[in-house]
Amino acid sequence: MSTDNKRHRSADNEPSGEYPNKSLRRDDFLDSSSLASLLDFSALTSHSDINIQFGQLADTLICGHHVLLKHDGREHKFDILELECYLQKSGYHEDPFTHGADEQKYSGRWYFHRAPTSSANSERKVTAAGGYRGGTRKGLDLTLGGPITSSYFESSNVDTSSTRLRGGVLFRTLRRSSDSTVISGPSLLVDEILRLSKASNISELVEQRWGRNTTAFPRASTSGSTSTSLCLQPNAPGVKPIIYCSPRVGLDLSNPCVTDSPTDPRVIYISKPYRYFVHPHLLTSNGRGHTFLGIYRTCLHDSAEDTLKEIIRRSGLKEKTVLKYLADYKAGFEHGALHSFIGSAGKGASASPATYLKMMGTLERISAQDAHEPTDFEQ
Repeated sequence: MSTDNKRHRSADNEPSGEYPNKSLRRDDFLDSSSLASLLDFSALTSHSDINIQFGQLADTLICGHHVLLKHDGREHKFDILELECYLQKSGYHEDPFTHGADEQKYSGRWYFHRAPTSSANSERKVTAAGGYRGGTRKGLDLTLGGPITSSYFESSNVDTSSTRLRGGVLFRTLRRSSDSTVISGPSLLVDEILRLSKASNISELVEQRWGRNTTAFPRASTSGSTSTSLCLQPNAPGVKPIIYCSPRVGLDLSNPCVTDSPTDPRVIYISKPYRYFVHPHLLTSNGRGHTFLGIYRTCLHDSAEDTLKEIIRRSGLKEKTVLKYLADYKAGFEHGALHSFIGSAGKGASASPATYLKMMGTLERISAQDAHEPTDFEQ
């Protein structure tokens, strides 16, 4: 388990550069209605279309919205710096890393991570904490999948009753607008929400402070409404930062069910570029190998010398570290064996940049061979 980090750091030295992915560049200002439509994946049936909509959703959240927490008349605004997308859609996008919790059946709501239940017993043990994850395993998602069921938005005509359709956007890093403090890591992010809401735990926040109203969109004010809320609010149009993509943080192939087949679901989905982030020089605590990989793939069209310089400039990493990361990735690509990252041998691979990048290099080679496409080192 990686360690969360909260620190104060200016973003004034954020490098400029080309936007890395055209699917993420949207010049239109998107409001809450547009965001609601992007949370609906019910009509999509291909990985390509789902990947594109993930990118559009990430752009809309990162560039077009902020998180607003209200408590007892005070407002706290946060910029979104890092998030990850997860989706289970039976028959089309069966991501085994998605929680698939009951709360994720309904889009546009806040979902705090809960302890998993076995397939044989769907009932959760009731505790004082309400069954929510505690300690360093806490996390907060914006649910996605089907159409939003709310009178505030238009209803969808797509029937999703026979399809397992559950997912979420995991918020990994926020930046407090008032003082530019960066809250990095899902657990510390939840801790900050609890602190500002004056709630001792998640159950108290949801049951008492929110009155069980978990909608992520602005609520209509009423005389009896709660004084504590958390919602997404549209930003005014402004200069858009570069959005990078990388595989998601904290995933590995240690599950005993994983095989060394390229068609194994966990092997397929572990390298999906479903993590989206901006200002990478601020994200130096968790997922450093992942962040490096996202920047590296953005700079592939440059010469080798320019690629090295760009990675250093954008990431804030030292040249020695970047060279080591490049060597690890290349070693995995040239000599890596998939079985060496599976089962107990792969436990914690995501937390070690060297092991992680060798695994990603190995998967890059296997994927390219299977698809008969050029690799990073052949382009």
